[in-house]
This record gives sequence, C-alpha cells and structure tokens, in this order.
Amino acid sequence: MPGKTVIAHRNEPLSESLLLAEGMIGRHVASAGEGATQLVALQVPGDFVDLHGFPIGTLDHEVRAVSDVRMAVFPHAALAELVRTDPGLTIALWGMTIIDAAIHRYWSFRIGALRGMARVANFLAEMDIRLRQANAVIRSSFDLPLTQAQIGAACGMTSVHVNRVLRDLRETGCCVMRNRRVSIHDRDALQRIGQFDPTFLQLHRP
Repeated sequence: MPGKTVIAHRNEPLSESLLLAEGMIGRHVASAGEGATQLVALQVPGDFVDLHGFPIGTLDHEVRAVSDVRMAVFPHAALAELVRTDPGLTIALWGMTIIDAAIHRYWSFRIGALRGMARVANFLAEMDIRLRQANAVIRSSFDLPLTQAQIGAACGMTSVHVNRVLRDLRETGCCVMRNRRVSIHDRDALQRIGQFDPTFLQLHRP
C-alpha cells in the first residue's frame, strides 16, 4: 500500500485488524471544527495497527500510511476465535494494547515535560529502540520517513525549530539525520540528552 493512503477513517466500522510488516503508519486525531489534524502515534513493523478496533468495532482517529507499507490482515471473526481458544494469545494481544497506551502516555510526557532539543532526542531514541526491536536498524542507522514538519508534530514543535535542533544534535556528535535516514553515533549521549527511559516499552517481555 503506498504512502499517504488512509487505511482507516475515524468512526468507520471495522471488521479486521492489521499487523504492520513493513513501513511506518501514523495515527491522526482531527478537530471537529476547522479540520486541524495532529499526529499522535507512529506504528512500526511488528505493531498491530488497529487492534483497538477489535473489541469496539471502530476507531476514534484516522490511520494513515506514512510510507509504503505491507500488512497482514486478521479478520475480527478469526481473532475472536483465537481469543476464545487461546488464553495465552489473548494475554499477548492485550499486552500489545497496553504498550500502545504506554507509548501514548510517553508522547504526552515528552511534549509536556521536555524542552526542544530533549524532545527531539527523546523521540529519536524511542524510534531507534522500537525499530531495533523490529530488526529495522542496520549498523546504528534506520530510515525515518518523516518530514521535519511531521517530526515537529510528534514533538510539539515547528519545523523551523526541528531543523535547528537536528543541527544542534549533529554538532554534539550523537546523531545525524540526512535524507530521512538517522545515523546514531553515540546512543548513550542521545538518550542522555533526551532524558530517555525505555522502561515504558516493556522490553523484558518475551
């Protein structure tokens, strides 16, 4: 599926959930008035994109491909049968939604508690770890198919501010973003600048 495709509309009835295999997907919340939208989450390979829609049959936000994506389709009827017959899988799926909720809380923390340079460093540190978990980091580099405006949306900043912060991070020697690819040169420094604590991702889980 090509980038920018709307995968699920807000309040649209859903009969299936999607597991992201390749690419990146964003969640967007739209205002009821003037049509403003806000990027509120990013999904990376290995994430269920709309598992939240399984128990309630709809989503309260729009799901849109950020890049070209490939997904596996799980009909809700099949998920219901798996939940009925496999308690271990039920707990695993529940755990995925709990981690999704933790990521949402962490995004709120990032914007509310951190300042510009720390916000971007924190965001890049999160993407680094999540993409490493998805085996999408090669020699400490990973694709991040976002514009500076989209990074700004994730961090509550303008694209001009993001541009300046990316330059400052490059000058510290911890990372470089060029042509929508991030190279991490000093992971410890990036995490320190971003005040990043990965425990919310529950990396100890099997």
